[in-house]
Amino acid sequence: MIPGTAVIWVKRDARLADNACLTEADRLGLEVLPFFCFEPSVLEADDTSAMHRHAQWQAVEHLRHQLRRRGADILIAHGEVVDKLAKLRERLPFTHLFAHQETGNAITYQRDLAVAQWCRERGITYREFPQSSVRRGGVNRDRLGEMWRSRIADCGPLPVPPIRQLAALRELAATTGFPGLLRVTPEEAWQPVSEADALTTLEDFLARRGLWYRGGISSPNSAFTAGSRLSVHLAWGTITARQVWHRVRARLAELDPAEPHAGRWRKSLQAFLSRLYWRDHFTQRLESEPALEFRSIHPFYRDVPYQNDGALHAAWREGLTGYPLVDAVMRCLAATGFVNFRMRAMVVSFACHVLHLDWRLIHPHLARVFRDYDPGIHLNQLQMQAGVVGWNAIRVYNPSKQLADWDPDCRFVRRWLPELRDQPAERILGGEPLPEYPRPVVPFAYRAKQMTDYLYGIRKTTEAKASTTAVYLRHGSRRKEQSFRTKRPKRPAPPSGPTLFDHLEGGEGR
Repeated sequence: MIPGTAVIWVKRDARLADNACLTEADRLGLEVLPFFCFEPSVLEADDTSAMHRHAQWQAVEHLRHQLRRRGADILIAHGEVVDKLAKLRERLPFTHLFAHQETGNAITYQRDLAVAQWCRERGITYREFPQSSVRRGGVNRDRLGEMWRSRIADCGPLPVPPIRQLAALRELAATTGFPGLLRVTPEEAWQPVSEADALTTLEDFLARRGLWYRGGISSPNSAFTAGSRLSVHLAWGTITARQVWHRVRARLAELDPAEPHAGRWRKSLQAFLSRLYWRDHFTQRLESEPALEFRSIHPFYRDVPYQNDGALHAAWREGLTGYPLVDAVMRCLAATGFVNFRMRAMVVSFACHVLHLDWRLIHPHLARVFRDYDPGIHLNQLQMQAGVVGWNAIRVYNPSKQLADWDPDCRFVRRWLPELRDQPAERILGGEPLPEYPRPVVPFAYRAKQMTDYLYGIRKTTEAKASTTAVYLRHGSRRKEQSFRTKRPKRPAPPSGPTLFDHLEGGEGR
C-alpha cells in the first residue's frame, strides 16, 4: 500500500506546464501517478476518427517522454475509465483523483459524472480544476468577463512543479503501453500535436506568421501560414488559453514603435486575443446547455424540415458537389484536418441552406475531419452557420463569390481538385461546364432562398421573438459584438526566414 497518492487523470490536457492537477498534488505533498485511458466508447463514437486517435496518442507519447526525463512515468490503460480505475485501486488504494474540467460531447460528459459518483462512493477525494474561463455547470453571462479576468488575465500560467513518484509507481506505469489497434500511420499533412509543438507553434506565430494574421486568415491559401495554428493545441490541451494570452500580451508589450510593421503587428495580435476570448464564450454555451449537441439552442428552430438527401450528403462529404471551392475545402479537410474559419463556415452554410442537410447530420463527418475538433466550438458554429440560433445573422456564403474573393487565381481549388489542374482560372471562375468535373448537384440561388425564407419566417413570429430574448439572456454575449470581416488590407512582404507551415502553402494535394 502506498498512502497519499494522487492519480492524475489525463484527458485533453497532456502537458506539464500550467497544470493545476500537478500543482495541487505538489502543494499537498502527494505522490503522483499520471493516468491516461483510451476509452472504447469514445474511440468508437461517430465524431472520432483516426486523425483524433493519432493526435491524442502523439500528445500522450510526448508527455510520457517528458515525465521519464523527470524520473516519472504515466500509466496507460485501454477500457472504460471507471472499470480501469477500479482495477487500479485494487492494486493501488489511492486517496485522491485529480483532473481538469473538459467540455466535451455527451459521452464524455456522462463519463465524468460516473467517475465523480464512483469516487464519492469510495471516499476518494475527487477534484476537477478549470483550465479556461469556462465555468463547470454554467454561469450567469453577466459574470463571464469577471471569470476571464480572474482565471486568465489576472493569473499567470502555473510553472511545472516537482513531480513526486515512488519507484513502485514508476515501475507499474512502465509496464503499460499503447494498444496496438491505436497505432495510426499519420498523414504527412497532419499537424503535430504535443506540448513542445504547441510552444514552437506559438513562438513561430509571434515571431513571423502573426504579421499576416489580419487580412491573411480569410483566404484558404494564406490561412495555412497566417493563422495561429494553435487551435489543434487548444483543442487537445497541449497548451492553455492562459499560456497563449499571457505570451501574446508580452509580445505586444515588447513591440517597438520603430519596428517595421509595428502597427500591423499590434492590430493582428489584438484581433487574435479577441478571438481567444470568444473561444471560451462559445464553449460556455455547451457547458451550460449539454443538450446543444442534439437540438438547436433556440426551441423554435428544432423542427426545420431538412430533406437530408443521402446522395447530396455523400456528394458533399466526398467533395463532388460541382461547386469547386466547396469540393476543394472538403477534400483539403480530409487530407490535412485544417482549413480556415471562413471556409468552414461556407461548407456548413452550403450543406444546410443549399443542400438542405440537417446540421446534426453533417456534424459527425466534419468532427472526424477536423484535426482540431473541439465540441464546444464545433457544435456552436454548426448551429450559427445553419441559422438556428435565433439572433445571429443568417449568412449564406455563395461559393462562387467566395472563390472570386479569396482564391481568384484558383490556386487552392486546383491544388485540391486534380481534375481541374489544367483548367484556366477564368474558366473555373466563369462557372461553365468543365471536363471530368460534375455539374452542380442543385441550383444555388433557388435552394438558398427556400431555406432562408423558412428561417426568416420563424424569426418574424411574435412567439419566436419572445423566445429569442429568453435564450439570448441565458446564452448571448454581454460584450459588444464584433465583426471579423476584413477589408483585405495589403499583405506585407513575408518576414525573412522560414515558418513552420511554409510546406503546406502551395504544395501539391492528393
